[in-house]
Amino acid sequence: MEKNILSVEIGQRLRYYRQQRQLSLDALSELTSVSKPMLGQIERGTSNPTVAVLWKIAAGLQIPFASFFVRNPSIKLLRVEEQATLQEHNGLFEAYNTFAVPGLPVEIYRIRLLPGCRHISEPAEIGAIKSLTVYSGCLTIEIGSETHTLQKGDATSFSTDVSQVYQNLSNEICEYSMTIFYSNPTMHGF
Repeated sequence: MEKNILSVEIGQRLRYYRQQRQLSLDALSELTSVSKPMLGQIERGTSNPTVAVLWKIAAGLQIPFASFFVRNPSIKLLRVEEQATLQEHNGLFEAYNTFAVPGLPVEIYRIRLLPGCRHISEPAEIGAIKSLTVYSGCLTIEIGSETHTLQKGDATSFSTDVSQVYQNLSNEICEYSMTIFYSNPTMHGF
């Protein structure tokens, strides 16, 4: 999906969720710890928000992160070119949303870390658990104060209330799936 179109769609969805809850930009800023000017730019589609900013907004609104990307929740077949894609770190981090359905407290992503990528995910106190399975390459992950190296086929799960650092220290692309389970019943649904 083209970056400008994606920014506009994210902005439209943000405005929808904010207005649905009858929040001003000031009130949303207070809930999310994202500045009012930044929220305004995102709503207008003039800013391409980072994953970290969208996580803060999703947590503040108590909606799944994928709510900003899912076009039609009834789609059963999702071709790779149709998957909502996020890229950061100069293209070294790619996340593809492969499953999110209103009413279900789960999201699934396919993640690719190119060699040298270091991606930080801040703690999210939203009652979520992440489960990862590595399909290719090698993933080094710091979960709070613990560091683990996962090879092809290895898996881990953990609460999102601690920071996470995802790194590809190898010369190969690392690809893994990430499933996010929300225990807070208000987190799911559009």
